[in-house]
Amino acid sequence: MFALLREIPDFTTSWCRYTLAMMRASNREVSEFNDNLFIAAHIALTAARDNPLSMMETMEIVEHNASMARKGLSGMQDKMADYAFDQIEEATRAFLNSLLQSDGEKLSGYMRREADIMESVSNFNEQIEAIADEFGFHFNTANYKLVHETDGFQLYQVLPLKPGVEVRTDLKPVMLVPPYMLGVHILSFLPYENKSYSHSFANEGIPTYVRVVKDIMTNDKVQTMTPEQDCEQTYELLAKIKELNGGKKVTLNGTCQGGYICLMNILSGKLQDVCDALITNVTPVDGTYSAAISGMPTMHHDFITTTLPSGNKVANGYLLSLGMRFVAIDRETPLVKVLDQASLHRATDLNPGKTPAALFRWLLKERVHLPLAIANMSSHTFQDPIADDGTLPVKLFDKPLNIKSLIDLNVPWYQNYAIKDDLVTPPCATAGNKYLGDWSGLESVAFFGGHVAILTSPYAKKAPVNGAFTDANGKASRGPVKFQMDISA
Repeated sequence: MFALLREIPDFTTSWCRYTLAMMRASNREVSEFNDNLFIAAHIALTAARDNPLSMMETMEIVEHNASMARKGLSGMQDKMADYAFDQIEEATRAFLNSLLQSDGEKLSGYMRREADIMESVSNFNEQIEAIADEFGFHFNTANYKLVHETDGFQLYQVLPLKPGVEVRTDLKPVMLVPPYMLGVHILSFLPYENKSYSHSFANEGIPTYVRVVKDIMTNDKVQTMTPEQDCEQTYELLAKIKELNGGKKVTLNGTCQGGYICLMNILSGKLQDVCDALITNVTPVDGTYSAAISGMPTMHHDFITTTLPSGNKVANGYLLSLGMRFVAIDRETPLVKVLDQASLHRATDLNPGKTPAALFRWLLKERVHLPLAIANMSSHTFQDPIADDGTLPVKLFDKPLNIKSLIDLNVPWYQNYAIKDDLVTPPCATAGNKYLGDWSGLESVAFFGGHVAILTSPYAKKAPVNGAFTDANGKASRGPVKFQMDISA
């Protein structure tokens, strides 16, 4: 008993450290989450003043909010129960060790360890800020070359980082197209840690280019961008790449929403002279198969718009990002995020590494507004299904787009998706395949992990992007980089 009493001062000090650190970490997460909520509330109230919801729409919104609240509360309760059980088990063991003077961790040591973990969590934001120098593209360095630009886009060539690798003139070029909303930097996650999707192409010597949307906050042409203008400017960029690479046609490689835009542009028939292959990463081909998104209430666009100083309205990226977070609200509530980070820091001995810091930076710092016409197009793809004959729910140049046109255009389609993706679910990503029958030009590959796994871990042992492997469905497959190398032969 006296041994236990001697530990009380140390235990009390550690308990105070733990409490203060948890308050600091929780306040940070609550502040970040509430910031998005307040932005959303401001936009919604302004929209409701000018364009009120009907009674039916109001009831739908209330029911959806109640459902999200129940889901978030349930997830928080489950996480708290698991966390408390683990803590009580460890604390009881440490208490008995102190009381009985047994070998093993004592009560004061246990509390000191937990305080160190929570302080590491509370200081994690410093790591998120520090990773900026290594995360994403740094187009102002010699590793990238600006080769062309249009009214809305800049075209950069991504040069190899791997020692001894030079750009090969005998290989087909590829142009990467990121999603509008979450920006371009996810395609170059941690290039010096061998965790960059774009560099996985460049480091094989493939002429690799990336389409970068100009700053929407200062560029009127981006603010008013339409899908037709996207297609026309994409043609211009591809024509420049073709010119720079001895007349070789280009492979379009789009990620998530960027993949859908690539598919649309190819189906329009406008790119026949400059593009002859398509790669899509976790692309929502038919968003109605993603219950998490298509199940959201349908609202007129006044409820997602922000008016910029130019007077142009754009879709608010913070609000749209919040909508994506609501898809996984059971894992996105502030308390759950703090406890998840505590588990991560505990499992890694207070050194979670660069990958979590870079991932958090992307999620928190890389949100941008969308041109309203592009957001409207994306909304249709999640609310309206593909027609029975394979026609997409959106048009280009006032003409219908049919998936079967890929066969007539003779554009092979390498399509990959993530087996554990709860945003772009496997049925959502593969919904167009049934319209292509047994066409040999379609290659559908199931990758392991979640929505951004192929981008943050391109060289995963189970499914390296530059190798052959057995995919998550047990099918012999190859990665997109190997696909590009093979079709260059």
